[in-house]
Amino acid sequence: YEWDGLSEVLLYPQDFGRDYSFESRDLAGQAHAWGTVILSVPSLRESFAHPDDGFHVGLHEFAHLLDMEHGRHADGIPAGFPGGVEREWLELMGAEMERLRRGRSVIDSYGSEEPQEFLAVAVEAFFEMPLEVRRHHRRLYEILRDYFRQDPAAWDEVTSARG
Repeated sequence: YEWDGLSEVLLYPQDFGRDYSFESRDLAGQAHAWGTVILSVPSLRESFAHPDDGFHVGLHEFAHLLDMEHGRHADGIPAGFPGGVEREWLELMGAEMERLRRGRSVIDSYGSEEPQEFLAVAVEAFFEMPLEVRRHHRRLYEILRDYFRQDPAAWDEVTSARG
């Protein structure tokens, strides 16, 4: 699968409002279907300063781009899933969102609000807290591992073994 959904990244000097001004500061990032991602530099720095807390504004917004590729309506299904995996993802997403609502998940509860937010926080957790996600949400971890062709839990295991 080839991805060409990113056209530009705008870095703002601080959090911003829905009108893109700095008078209101309720957004740390935003992704647009036409391929633009806006990121607050302080929030992005904070994301890198705490690499294992499950929060990363860059990962979150880029996950939204995968969801909205080529102008698609955001539905929580990243572009490029094969048909069978897409059906399984939908079932898994529903079950995991319910776990979030009940407080029985290591993934941020913001993911229980909408499917597109579930995808974004699941991607954040997958890369930021891979061992916990693999331990508590094995199938979710496996699907994201296969999709991204990355195994961040294995990276953490190697780092821990050296430690």
